[in-house]
Amino acid sequence: MDKGLRDVAPASSEASDDALIGLNRLATVARLLSGAAHEVNNALQVISGTVEILENRKDAPPGVHDALARLRHQSNRAASALAQVLLFTRAPREGVTPVNLRELAQESLALREFSIRRARLTARIDADQSASFVVAGNRGDLQQALLNVVMNAEQALDGTPGAIILQLSVDDAFVVLRVIDEGPGVTLDPPDRAFQAFVTTREPFESAGLGLWAARALVELHGGTLTIENRPAGAAVAMRLPKAAPRQVRRE
Repeated sequence: MDKGLRDVAPASSEASDDALIGLNRLATVARLLSGAAHEVNNALQVISGTVEILENRKDAPPGVHDALARLRHQSNRAASALAQVLLFTRAPREGVTPVNLRELAQESLALREFSIRRARLTARIDADQSASFVVAGNRGDLQQALLNVVMNAEQALDGTPGAIILQLSVDDAFVVLRVIDEGPGVTLDPPDRAFQAFVTTREPFESAGLGLWAARALVELHGGTLTIENRPAGAAVAMRLPKAAPRQVRRE
């Protein structure tokens, strides 16, 4: 959970203006990112095509093919990361389908892989391989909620090496996905204040303090709950969603 959470009081005109300007900045960044992603993807296609042409040459000096293989691997890796980002940004908010939370957890960690490694953190999924973790919902909304919780865990560990664990389990008629971090834990009283809008440790241009608020709202739209659980150390945010009915699972 965010350490040292501070309130950005909505009643303050100055604070509200800062938060709204921050939201506008984030929206602008999102639009710029979409265009940049297309440009980078076009460049990667040119690189991949050139690599393929060079690999087919018989007169290439020794060692060139190994270098081309590394270049092709990194190009494919970058293209895959861009594809995952674009898939998330284009996800429609309408419609309900079976969603495998194990797959959603894997995709979410893949999207955050660079940021997690850069922060000297580790992340893993803890789940029974034989269990089913399928719920019915809007995939884009559920991924947005999960990404918000994961990024909150990253912020809680800011500057401190540690682990983020996505733990999946089944509890009666619910699938439970816990995001556990080894940070300083929850200091708010009551802890549920962390889900209030405009509560953040970041500057308004970096975050509007709506991550956990939006995550809870999206989960509740799916008939679930998002809560903070007590732990001896660190913090855990539990996303509890109704299991998909058998007929819904067959549609997956």
